[in-house]
Amino acid sequence: MDIALLLPLGLLVIMMIFMWRSNKKRTAQQQEMRSKILPGVEVMTQAGIFGTLVEVDEADNVATIETSPGVLIRVHNQTIAHVVEPKIDVPDDASELTGTEGVDDADKPADENDSAAESGARDGDDSNENGKQS
Repeated sequence: MDIALLLPLGLLVIMMIFMWRSNKKRTAQQQEMRSKILPGVEVMTQAGIFGTLVEVDEADNVATIETSPGVLIRVHNQTIAHVVEPKIDVPDDASELTGTEGVDDADKPADENDSAAESGARDGDDSNENGKQS
């Protein structure tokens, strides 16, 4: 066999393996999402409509979604794009977890803010309030 023939065949086999693996992952994600579709969860459709799932009829492949109080829409089961997970609010820093707050410039007493501004003016800065040299 010629190497010119083996190289394209080897690349074709590798491409098929990667396609098979990605298809397997996508199928597993869809199965996991379908297992989460139960009445009472918040879902988003492929059209971007958010609502609470009220009823799922597996025999007819119909889902009933309540988009706002009293407004029900019926959609095909396959139009549910994903289940919306509840957002967990995580603080940016640990101060909110411990209850200890950092001190801001606005939280300092007025005399500390004034003394910091005056020290900058005393350190040889000849500019006035508008930033012009005198």
